[in-house]
Amino acid sequence: MVSRRRSLLKVGAATLALTVASMQLLHCGGQSLSARDGGNENDATVEAGSIDDGSAPNCICLGDASGTVPTCDGAVGWQCRVDTSCSSGSPTTLTGKVFDPAGANPLYNAVVFIPNDPAALPAINPGTNACTTCDVSIGPYVVAAATDASGTFTLQGVPTGVDVPVTVQIGKWRRTVAVNITKDCGSNSVTDGVLRLPRKKSEGDMPQMALLTGGCDDLGCFLTNVGIDPVEFSAPHGGGRVDVYQGLGTTGNGAGPSVGVAGDCTSSACPLWASKQSLESYDTVLLSCECGENNQTKPPAAMQALHDWLDEGGYVFASHFQYTWFKNNPQTDFQNVATWLGPSAATGSGAYDVDTIAEGQGFGDWLGVVGALDGAGSPPALDLANVATSVSTVNGPTTQWIYDPNTTPNNTKYLSFETPVGGTPPPPPSPCNETACVSKKFCGKAVFADLDVSSNTPGDAGAVPEGCPKQGLTPQQKALEFLFFDEVACVTENCPPPPPPPFPQAPCDAGGD
Repeated sequence: MVSRRRSLLKVGAATLALTVASMQLLHCGGQSLSARDGGNENDATVEAGSIDDGSAPNCICLGDASGTVPTCDGAVGWQCRVDTSCSSGSPTTLTGKVFDPAGANPLYNAVVFIPNDPAALPAINPGTNACTTCDVSIGPYVVAAATDASGTFTLQGVPTGVDVPVTVQIGKWRRTVAVNITKDCGSNSVTDGVLRLPRKKSEGDMPQMALLTGGCDDLGCFLTNVGIDPVEFSAPHGGGRVDVYQGLGTTGNGAGPSVGVAGDCTSSACPLWASKQSLESYDTVLLSCECGENNQTKPPAAMQALHDWLDEGGYVFASHFQYTWFKNNPQTDFQNVATWLGPSAATGSGAYDVDTIAEGQGFGDWLGVVGALDGAGSPPALDLANVATSVSTVNGPTTQWIYDPNTTPNNTKYLSFETPVGGTPPPPPSPCNETACVSKKFCGKAVFADLDVSSNTPGDAGAVPEGCPKQGLTPQQKALEFLFFDEVACVTENCPPPPPPPFPQAPCDAGGD
């Protein structure tokens, strides 16, 4: 079983474990900067000398208006606006919840932080062609935290002011929102729904995704109901964040994306999996069920390409008959991640148990928060429909998320595994990589659901997103949403957190991992 994941992100030169112990309270010149001027703690300008205890040069904080960054004597950034005179029992805090792009379901293990300078956030480049594990940086920050199973976070020691930037990030999803924090040395909160991931790239950063449509599933409609805006569905390399490819079982010109014509994956000439290089344009690939293995469109070279791309950091979601990418892959490590049973129609339904070992505990808690569980039993159970029996047990490091408790062996319905399978030795510990206790390094991840996410395929000749019904997520789709966002979290072993890094962060040396 893979060890439990912590939320780890590269922060400048060091890897930050987002725990309470690693949150920093940073300020200008060692002084207490609450931006008070005549009793008004939200004034845009603080007079020189208005905050001076004689221990450091006077600081001038200029402007909290949107798009500006406080400038203090000898320093620039929101760390200048943290009031360090607050008692340890009453720091300035900000609490709230982080939601999916639709603003409907809270997110677990999302990072929430206040960047020192929102204009200097590290660039996020779409596509995957090298192992990055936890190298998606949040950059220099003032304070940071991770959300719990209810999507809730608490930031302690936050700046006070108007339009304070609050950034939410998980993997390559990132969005910054301006929040007024008005209670110095007290509790502040953000209204539910304000902090969410972006729906379109104009709102923030999003990964580059490839969607394969299929006649027996609607992962494209799943994406629209998660909240991704229809404008992001486009022809391959057409400018959207979801490139659409037509799989077997659909009609018309494939998926009918919002921009252009879908790529053709109805033959062995599919441009999506033509080579490892073609897959490298993407961060995530979603493979909808095509009502059969259809191996004639997936030659061994294509399966090898997917294998190699996953090993270097790609992410894959596969439903039902798309197990063929693993069961029939030329590489035995993919074949052996589970005991595959072969073709099975998706006809079952009922309550299936949630595995609460290791990572599953947060999974079960989150499913309860979003109202997806079938009652309050132990272990928690989830109602599934359109369920197949293509796999019995998971092997080696594979994680079982949902399983059938009424069969022997308990056949698995949701599983995931990290790649390379079994991991590789990590580089020597340094300020630019994981701590010394890490014994294995992983890069990518595959998630498999042995079911059709929904029996309702798009009505307009398979068009996505135009043919997708607008509706909330079913319990089994909520389970997939958890895995969809959990998938991009870092893969690491359960190490003690490193000490908080100094501020500001020094850049890693070129070539640092």
